[in-house]
Amino acid sequence: MVNVICSGFVALLIAWFFAEGALGEANALTPEFFFILPIWAIGVLLMWRFVFKDGPENISPFKMIVSNFLLWLTIPLGLMFAFQFI
Repeated sequence: MVNVICSGFVALLIAWFFAEGALGEANALTPEFFFILPIWAIGVLLMWRFVFKDGPENISPFKMIVSNFLLWLTIPLGLMFAFQFI
């Protein structure tokens, strides 16, 4: 659960940073970068199903590490998706 909160906070900060535009541009808002958050949320839902399908006490450490890695992988995937719309 801590990993979900930490990765969500990082995804939110990255989305806000890129949505505000370049560092020198104050009036440029690109809301396309908020596509990062729904893609991250889909990753959370898939991880939740993957981990809690058999119960959290029966999951192997390898599955836990893979699911956490895939959750963090949704952030750059959302960035690549957002860059397609710009």
